Amino acid sequence: FIGIDLGTTFSAVSTIDETGRPVIVHNSDGQNITPSCIEFSNGKALVGEEPKKTFGMSPNCVSRFKRHMGESKTYDIEGNTYTPTDLSSILLKKLLKDTIDAIGDVGEAVVTIPANFSNKAREATMAAAKNAGLNVNYIVNEPTAAALCYAYQTGTDLNGNYAVYDLGGG
Repeated sequence: FIGIDLGTTFSAVSTIDETGRPVIVHNSDGQNITPSCIEFSNGKALVGEEPKKTFGMSPNCVSRFKRHMGESKTYDIEGNTYTPTDLSSILLKKLLKDTIDAIGDVGEAVVTIPANFSNKAREATMAAAKNAGLNVNYIVNEPTAAALCYAYQTGTDLNGNYAVYDLGGG
């Protein structure tokens, strides 16, 4: 069971360790976050730190596509057309591969999304996860995930009103 923060600028994967505590799964570069950046070269997609270095300089490099989930925007790269769903699927495949390499087989996943995502954006995220080979049980709003984490860490039931701020890179 894994949790995925499919972020606008960076993405991360976590799991629950043998003591029941959440831990970040390191990617193939040994980092706990993966830049949400993809560069295409000769039909192959490179995801993460290397493409981040060329973002803005290479016409074959794309990032921040999550902002357009559920919209009709497309990206024309090396003669191919990609939707934000296609690009998110490529990113999720990389995250899944790194996770399997680090911890072994993955059964189910939860993916966090911005609270203001439209229904189309939510459906596009589910489609990207399915295309990446993930079995996603839930899509959770990012502020809800933060509140759940707080409740877990404090060991208390949440009652009343709470303000949760998402200071993400997007």
